[in-house]
Amino acid sequence: MATSPGKRACPVCGTLLADESAFCPVCAFQQALGTQTYSVSNSSSELRFEHYTVLQDAEGKPFELGHGSMGVTYKAFDVHLQRPAALKVINAQLLGNESARARFVREARAAASVRHQNVATVFHIGASGGNYYYAMELVEGESLQALIRRSGRLETNLALEILEEAAAGLEAIEKQHLVHRDIKPSNVMVSLRAGKLENVKIIDLGLAKGVAEENTLSTVGVFVGTPAYASPEQFAGMITDIRSDLYSLGVTLWETVSGKLPFVGSGAELMYQHQHTEPPIEKLKNIPVLVIALLEVLLAKDPNQRFQSPAQLQQALTKVRGAIHSGSRPTPNELRSVNPEMIAAEPKRKPIKLSIRWVVGVGLCVAGGLMAWIFSSGHLELFSQQATKAGSTGRSIAVLPFENIGPNKDDAYFADGVQDEILNNLAKISELKVISRTSVMQYRADTKRDLRQIAAALDVASVLEGTVRRDGNRVRVSTELVDARNDNTIWADSYDRDLIDIFAIQSEIAQQVARKLTAALSPDEKNRIEAKPTDNLQAYDLYLRANELIRNVHSVLSGYVGPSMREALPFLEKAVQLDPKFTLAYCAIADVQDLSYRFDDPTPERRALGDAAINSALRLEPNLAEVRGAYAQHLYLVYSDYERARAQLAFVKQGSPNNSKASFLEALIDRRQGKWEKAVQQFKEASKTDPSNTILMAELSVTLSATGQFAAAQRAYDRLIELVPDQPKLKIRKAYDVGFKRGDIAPLRSAIAAIPASMTDDDVLCWELVLSLCDHDWQRARELIAKLNGREDPGYFAWGDISVPMGCYSILLARLEGKQPDENPSFFQTRAELNQKVQRSPENASLLSQLAVVDALLNDKEAAIAEAKRAVEILPISKDAVSGPALLINLAVVYAWTDEVNLAFQTLGSLTKTPAGISYGELKLGPYFNPLRNDPRFDKLLVELVPRD
Repeated sequence: MATSPGKRACPVCGTLLADESAFCPVCAFQQALGTQTYSVSNSSSELRFEHYTVLQDAEGKPFELGHGSMGVTYKAFDVHLQRPAALKVINAQLLGNESARARFVREARAAASVRHQNVATVFHIGASGGNYYYAMELVEGESLQALIRRSGRLETNLALEILEEAAAGLEAIEKQHLVHRDIKPSNVMVSLRAGKLENVKIIDLGLAKGVAEENTLSTVGVFVGTPAYASPEQFAGMITDIRSDLYSLGVTLWETVSGKLPFVGSGAELMYQHQHTEPPIEKLKNIPVLVIALLEVLLAKDPNQRFQSPAQLQQALTKVRGAIHSGSRPTPNELRSVNPEMIAAEPKRKPIKLSIRWVVGVGLCVAGGLMAWIFSSGHLELFSQQATKAGSTGRSIAVLPFENIGPNKDDAYFADGVQDEILNNLAKISELKVISRTSVMQYRADTKRDLRQIAAALDVASVLEGTVRRDGNRVRVSTELVDARNDNTIWADSYDRDLIDIFAIQSEIAQQVARKLTAALSPDEKNRIEAKPTDNLQAYDLYLRANELIRNVHSVLSGYVGPSMREALPFLEKAVQLDPKFTLAYCAIADVQDLSYRFDDPTPERRALGDAAINSALRLEPNLAEVRGAYAQHLYLVYSDYERARAQLAFVKQGSPNNSKASFLEALIDRRQGKWEKAVQQFKEASKTDPSNTILMAELSVTLSATGQFAAAQRAYDRLIELVPDQPKLKIRKAYDVGFKRGDIAPLRSAIAAIPASMTDDDVLCWELVLSLCDHDWQRARELIAKLNGREDPGYFAWGDISVPMGCYSILLARLEGKQPDENPSFFQTRAELNQKVQRSPENASLLSQLAVVDALLNDKEAAIAEAKRAVEILPISKDAVSGPALLINLAVVYAWTDEVNLAFQTLGSLTKTPAGISYGELKLGPYFNPLRNDPRFDKLLVELVPRD
């Protein structure tokens, strides 16, 4: 199949890639997560490669020196030259076509051109039996990795000496315009004699990449490197240079002086940490402050903030080692003043002790001031390109809703689309703080806007306002950028052009705003802002109409799926018919299908529709942040694949640094994985650029309640109610999560009673039904069930947060009244309806768990216990810390109603310390555990659950 112009297909997975892509991101992330494996063709049985014989170990197996994603390294013997050699046999799948093999030969030849005492020489490349390989000198000694494992950590002076020689090797590699790409302790060989360093050699250079050459081996779909040591740009798929190797050398130094890595975790977690998490310098105990400063520079996320060459690093190392030897230390004042004479201080100077706590407190002042002190002669202008990050200063902005002033008042969606696109473009600029759309849409142009008040509420300095007039094929966009601190206009302009130029207008406005706020754009950011989503204006118009419908249901109370969201699908489907390459429209289709699957229709058919949409987006533009965000949501909502979803979010944050949705989704993932406190922090991080997002605030409130932090939950709910004061149903949710769970039913009763008759919908009636069952008001419960007959419960029956037929309450009520289920044939009809839902979604653990509760109430003990156990097996707490506890609670309910009292208490006992487990109020006030109330263990369990907050 032919590829699109300017595209190439990944030979591993078939994904279309842009020519400039460094590697296939889909394959790379799969490899980082450990889901992609490669093999060396017949490598285990091949004992000879041309004139190289692979030596055998004591067991008669090929003698392996190392084994990694790129291939296997063997200890071999060159029969021609009668000398030992190290033989690297490359994974066959990496060289799956002639182009890839030609690149391998070209790269290996370039590596062989490096001749330096600190680099192991590559002296032969070849092919044998379908395997490609290269031979390099067999270096005597041991790897730095082995030395660290043997010693725990190395003495500082020895570590810096090894680093200096490794830097010299990298300088030789750089002179040949190469990048090693896999610097780590196992690829640094060290020779010691009587504790003194004799030699250091960098090994495994055969797969080095040419800096100027884009189509290297890495473009065949494989992440080249080791995640624990890889640079942020390696994970991002950017073209790398020697500064990437310097970052990896920094990780190596960290491990050498501390015995530990700065970042640990899964491939996805490492990816996120290397790209976004500051190195934990507070963990570096008894390490000289100068070495800490070196590490901060080497491990800078931005390559421009690191040493720009190995030569710069060597110059710095010479001065650092001299300063440490002399015993001189900078005081805080000397650091801030960047004293050029400090390096020449007399050795007799009394050292000034600086604690690690002080280093952390001063923060980047240490790295900036101290490095300037180290480079006192002005040789290295390391920080001249350092960017000043945005805060609540001049580089923070809210893009308020634009006003539609065109002749067609129905064009409001178009004006919203223009505002949204400008906002999204600005959000891609790392030097700006940009408030998310959900937090600015309340400030509509048709309302009186106090810019100072708005800016204060959103914690920004600047505000962008605008008007849009669309008339036929012409469009006029007028904008004004205001400094809200003093109401001064920073910039204003109007753009009157043909409608086809709308994308250029939006891009120009975003770039002009960035210039006026003195925010520099990187080349990548500029390219992302200038990219056109589609060339088809009709398709774009349909996309904007669909977006307006989708956004209308994204509120905390309307639910995630509604008629208007489903109404958006025909617009989006028509858009991709008009432009089959409209990536963002496929992302929106996936959004609708995935939310429908999770909250409304969890069927294989619905899942397949989401799969098709996301696959289309990935094939078209796999490097687009919006695509990765949609893919992350798809993995989260549809497949509960949290690790792979997290990996996508790391990419999203790289391409869209103001994307609050990425932090929000990461918080949801953290919560599912049982990282509750981290989830709270991620929700708060998301709120920095989305302070008025009601869904975000609602999820934070629920999370705090689930972890027993009721006082904090009450404050979060109060903030939520402040954001939407006209939604009294929120007070019901607060009363349940903050009051009822603590054992106080009065707030719930008051909140329900306060709902106006005009707002008493099915949701409110179901809450009232819950209350009547807790109050043992069977008559009122019967009346409410009759009112709701034929409809579905919104997720309040038992535990599981999933819709079931209202008839389930009739069965529960009958059992609470002491009646037997066989007295009412309709009960079994309800059971059949619920079972039908289970059959449509056989892997939905929540539905199966609810069926188990119904079967227990119907006295089908065997079926109920089997179903409840199966639900727990499908989704244990270890797999889902949010839904998993609910399934265990339902299992306890099943045991309670099937006379398995001991098992019921045993199951409940396991949940007393579990976040999102059974609460004190739910056990004390709820009706589901009535069969256990007369057992003395019930009161004992209540005592264990008494809230501490």
